[in-house]
Amino acid sequence: MPKVLSNEQIEHFMEKGWVKVDQAFPREEALKVQDFLWDRLAEHGVDRDDKSTWTKPLYRLGNYTDSVADGCNTDRLTGAVEDLIGEGRWREGNKKHNAVWGGFIINFGPEVPGGWHYDGSHFHHYLDSWEQGLLFIGLFSEVRPGGSGTLVAEGSHNIVAKVLAEHPKGLPLGEAIKLCNRHPWLAELVSLQKKNADDDIYADESPADNRAAKKAHLAKFMNTTYQDPDGYSLRVVETTGSPGDVVLCHPFLYHSASDNDLGIPRFMCNRCTPTHEPMNFNRSRPEEYSIVEKTIRRSLGLKDHEGFPFKRA
Repeated sequence: MPKVLSNEQIEHFMEKGWVKVDQAFPREEALKVQDFLWDRLAEHGVDRDDKSTWTKPLYRLGNYTDSVADGCNTDRLTGAVEDLIGEGRWREGNKKHNAVWGGFIINFGPEVPGGWHYDGSHFHHYLDSWEQGLLFIGLFSEVRPGGSGTLVAEGSHNIVAKVLAEHPKGLPLGEAIKLCNRHPWLAELVSLQKKNADDDIYADESPADNRAAKKAHLAKFMNTTYQDPDGYSLRVVETTGSPGDVVLCHPFLYHSASDNDLGIPRFMCNRCTPTHEPMNFNRSRPEEYSIVEKTIRRSLGLKDHEGFPFKRA
C-alpha cells in the first residue's frame, strides 16, 4: 500500500511520467532554504533587494549538507519517493540530518537557456540503472504559469525505456539522447534546439535566437497531444507549485527549462534519489516490483506475469 500517493497519482505517474506532491516538506522550511540561497547568491554579487544586480538569467549552485535543509527531510517526502521506487530502496531515505541537497537552480529570466534532455550525465546508462532513481524537482519559491516552471514531456519515458532495452551494453547519456531524438515527435520537439561547439546535450548556452518563434513552436506541443502508434500519448506540460512542493518524475522523463516571463526569481533543486541496487524487471512476485519498475515493464509491453530477465551485456 502506498504511504503518501493516491492510486490516482500513481496511475498518473505511470502514464504521464510525473506526479506532484503537495507540501512534501513544510512551506516555512522551504523559505528558510530560499533565504540561505539568497545569501549564497550574494557571494556572486546578486542583491536580493536590487534588481539591477540580477544580470544573469540563471545561476546554478552546488550541493549542500548544511543543516538549513534538515527541516525538508520529512517522512512525507520519503514516503512519496519510496511509493515510487520501493520501500527502503532510497539510499538517503532514512537521513534526517545533513542529507545532500542540490543542485540548486535559480532562474531570473526572462530568457532562460536550456535544452530537452533526460538526466544522468554522471553515469553510464542501462535500463536498470540505480544512480538516478527519480528526477526530483523540489520547489523553494512560488512557481506560477509563465514563471519558469520545469517543462516535462509527458510520455517520453516510454521512448527512453525502449532505446535502453535495445542496448544491454549501456550508453553514455549523450548517445542515448541522440538515439531517442530519432523518434518523430521528439525529433520535431528538439528541431529548434541549437547545439554549441562541443555538441552539449543540454544545449544550455545556446537557446533559439528568435524567442517568438521558439514560443510558437513550443505552444504546438503544449496544446496538442500526440498519440504514439505503440499506445501512449506525448505532450509538453509546464509544472507549477508552491514552496515545499515536489515534482517526482520518472528517471527517463525528458524535461527542459522554460523562460521566466514574470520576473519573479524561481528557486528549485534537482536532487538525485539513487537506489541501493539496480532495478529488477524479473521479480518472483508482481507485488515486489516498484512503481518505476512496473512503469518500465509497461513501456516495453510486458504483462504482469511475463518474465523479462534483463542482463547487462
